[in-house]
Amino acid sequence: MSEEKIKSLAPLLGVLTFVVVSTAITSLVGSFTGLMQTGKVFMAIFFLTFGFFKAYNLEGFKEAFKSYDIMAERSDLYATFYPFLELGLGLLYFLLLSNGSFELEVFTHVSAMFLMTVGGAGVLNAIREGRNLQCACLGNVFNVPMTKVTLAEDLGMALMAGYMLLSIL
Repeated sequence: MSEEKIKSLAPLLGVLTFVVVSTAITSLVGSFTGLMQTGKVFMAIFFLTFGFFKAYNLEGFKEAFKSYDIMAERSDLYATFYPFLELGLGLLYFLLLSNGSFELEVFTHVSAMFLMTVGGAGVLNAIREGRNLQCACLGNVFNVPMTKVTLAEDLGMALMAGYMLLSIL
């Protein structure tokens, strides 16, 4: 990866670093030491952080998101509510730490898997087609290019949700 490409990904890598450090601190302070608890903290902070960036400038986010997401291309309503779905998932993952019923846990993990898999499919299509697009992962607060890092982010989150789902079944 070129130095220019790495510099363009700096905001995304910075935010991911924030999520990891915040997860470590929250897990230690809250005594969330198990793998599943720490995973829920990570998912909560991830969705709240990325959802906030997307909601910050909703119109800018929607424009970028609709250029590659397979559902947002077809539904303005989906594109509009997507940041709030992520924010809701973040809150649900925090809720699971204290009072998660089996049904709520299944709903949360399946919802996260769905959102991240659909997002990953759109990213994969854009990458395969060689489109030079702005990633909407941080809204349009930062100009982050769409790369395999974006795909890894989406699929990694889907896999984490899937692993957590399988661990409770």
